[in-house]
Amino acid sequence: MRARGFTLIELLVVVGIIALLAGLAAPALGTLTGANAREAAGRLAGAMRYMFDTAALRHETCRIALDAEHRAWWAECAPGAATVAKDDRAWSDEELARRFPDEKDEQTRRLLARTTFGAFSDRLVPRSELPGRAGFGKISVEGLSASAEGKLAYVYFFPGGRALRAFVPVVDGSNVFTVVVEPFTGRARAVAGAVEVKE
Repeated sequence: MRARGFTLIELLVVVGIIALLAGLAAPALGTLTGANAREAAGRLAGAMRYMFDTAALRHETCRIALDAEHRAWWAECAPGAATVAKDDRAWSDEELARRFPDEKDEQTRRLLARTTFGAFSDRLVPRSELPGRAGFGKISVEGLSASAEGKLAYVYFFPGGRALRAFVPVVDGSNVFTVVVEPFTGRARAVAGAVEVKE
């Protein structure tokens, strides 16, 4: 009697099934281990350190915008020591809707109309989305009255070598990594777990 082996087609089918199952299990494994939150927090901390240095070297005011609703972040800069200045002009709702068609919130449109910040384009700090199912927790920034949860928040970096102290939690399931920004050194680091913020 002759021993029968596997054909090449049977082996390819088995390998294909194993690859499919591994592809389906990888995102779930990232959530279980917290790899997505750890990766996102590390990248965000690196971007914040870079923006601190950029603001000082270019003599610009820069910020990282954190969009909790869309799970994304990006960098913006304004020339010199920019602030949100008072605008004497009364913008109509229609004018603001035309100027900022992507923004649905009326208050945010009014704020955007009074600022000089523009997009910052650099290959080291591209617009990024959080990986997997990771999202932002309750963001706390020094000096800003409201903590952001589910809305746009900003972490500022100033030309004189100073930043606003910030705590930005990145959450993926039960895994939390918090990006902590120090105001005078610009040191941004990702720490495991939630950081208690004293109000």
